[in-house]
Amino acid sequence: MDLIIISSNRSQYDINRKVMKHNILYSFRRCPYAIRARWALLNTNQLVELREVDLKNKPIELVEISKKATVPVLKTDSNKVIDESVDIMIWSIKRSNMTQLLGEDNDKSKEILSLIETNDKVFKYHLDRFKYASRYNFQNLEKHREEGMKILLSLNNRLKAFTKKGKPLFLVDAKETLADWAIWPFVRQFRLADIKRFDKTHEIEFLRSWLNYFLTHKNYPIVMKKNEPWSINNESTIFGD
Repeated sequence: MDLIIISSNRSQYDINRKVMKHNILYSFRRCPYAIRARWALLNTNQLVELREVDLKNKPIELVEISKKATVPVLKTDSNKVIDESVDIMIWSIKRSNMTQLLGEDNDKSKEILSLIETNDKVFKYHLDRFKYASRYNFQNLEKHREEGMKILLSLNNRLKAFTKKGKPLFLVDAKETLADWAIWPFVRQFRLADIKRFDKTHEIEFLRSWLNYFLTHKNYPIVMKKNEPWSINNESTIFGD
């Protein structure tokens, strides 16, 4: 099977040696859950075979290892299957020994996970009904935007407080953590639903700067690169370095 190398800092010998037994990520380019999994894998230097999934024609290899069969799903080089995006992120962070991203103490860890839970359980609910109003109810579009904005404003106020102290723009204690990595793909989706309105909303100026950090990051084009849907007969794509 031929290989496409996305990141090529390693020697060809090293690449070939590692792909003999390697991690496999089933992914979908635009899915925010998959985006955050890819972001964590790339930024913690985990080497994986990326398998882009056609959601209308899911490969049997994915269905066989995950009852949910929803992306992202990681099959590790030890044959462990991880099918929750945050769990994939935590796995990659611990594997790379970058545990400061999980919080420097128990209180910070709880704060990080609380922000992610609000994003996943509350913000995502309103995001879907705002961005994909045609699937739900157009009459409630503005209501769901307003509810989503309440959460974005709370994030903006966190960032604003740190800025006043001359600290960097990150969500927990002004330090880059799992919370930033897990949430930005969803804020990106909210912006895409109405870019002009988002970019002109003064009330979230600090959040817009925070999001721009990720959108202009050197790894963003790698994470968002378009790939053909995977099949057993297709070339493999080696993602990350």
